[in-house]
Parts: sequence; C-alpha cells; structure tokens
Amino acid sequence: MWKNDLERDDADSNIPFSKSDSKKSDYLYPYGDGTKLNSLKDSKSSVVFKTQPSSSKFKNSKRRKEDGERSRCIYCQERFNHEDNGRGKCQDAPDPIKRCIYQVSCMLCAESMLYHCMSDSEGDFSDPCSCDTSDDKFCLRWLALVALSFIAPCMCCYLPLRACHHCGEVCGCCGGKHKAAG
Repeated sequence: MWKNDLERDDADSNIPFSKSDSKKSDYLYPYGDGTKLNSLKDSKSSVVFKTQPSSSKFKNSKRRKEDGERSRCIYCQERFNHEDNGRGKCQDAPDPIKRCIYQVSCMLCAESMLYHCMSDSEGDFSDPCSCDTSDDKFCLRWLALVALSFIAPCMCCYLPLRACHHCGEVCGCCGGKHKAAG
C-alpha cells in the first residue's frame, strides 16, 4: 500500500502547469486520478479553468468615494464626506505649511525659554503667542518674547505668517485634510 502511495506522490509532483500572457489566470487540472497521469501527459489533454481575481475590495473603496459615503478620520475620529474633504477641514491633521512657519520663525526657541523659565511644577506653560490677558504671567511672557526677538529676529515673522496661514485656511488652500481610516 505504501508503494502505491509513493508512486502516486511521484506522479503528482510532475503535473505540468502553464501560464498564459493574458491578464486572466489559467490553471491546468488533469483528468482522473494519478494512475492515469502518464497517459494524459502523452495526449496533452487537460482541463483549463479560467478565473479572474475578484476586485470587490477595489470596487468598494471606489464606490465609497464616488457615492459620497462617510468615513471616519484617523486624526480627529469624526465622520466626513470624501466630496467635501478639503484643506483646512481637519484641525488635528498634520499641516506642512503650519510646521514650516513654526520652523522658519524659530518658535522652538520661544517654547524652550517658556518651558525653562515660566513653566509650572508639572512643566505646563501657555502658548508663546497667546493673547489671553487672564494669565498671571501675560506681561512677563511678552516681555521675554520681545527680548528673545532681538537674539532671533526671525521670531517677528511668526504672527504675520500665522495670519496669512489663517486666511489660507478660511479660503481652503491651507490646513489639514481628513484621512480615512483603513
């Protein structure tokens, strides 16, 4: 019995497969069991099953965008419509222009100074350019920022650049966009 199984295993390992140049996949399956395989090799008779991979995943994602279905944003976890997703719609999404303004105007220097000189016991400090007058260190913070702007004059560009960025967000040409999860 084992001898028949070994012969059958050897015969099964020599099944010819062919691949056509078309986009559809062709699979060759021989007729019958492994004992008739040698006679099939000679006659070259085999059954070809033509199948094409399912593209339901592609259709679903394309349909979602076209039909206006709502998706959940990975940044803010809110639902949004793909047709209405423009720049400035998601406040939590990364904004490369805002990051560039932050780096060009050396705001890291201002935040470092506020952290080391004016933070509370937990390390919290207010926004460097905040105009909140209820903060008890409001005047001291702005005086320190003015003094720091003499060392790093590029800090004076932050407020005008930020105002331009805010106008761009209102117009819809700046800001972060929602990104669908999955």
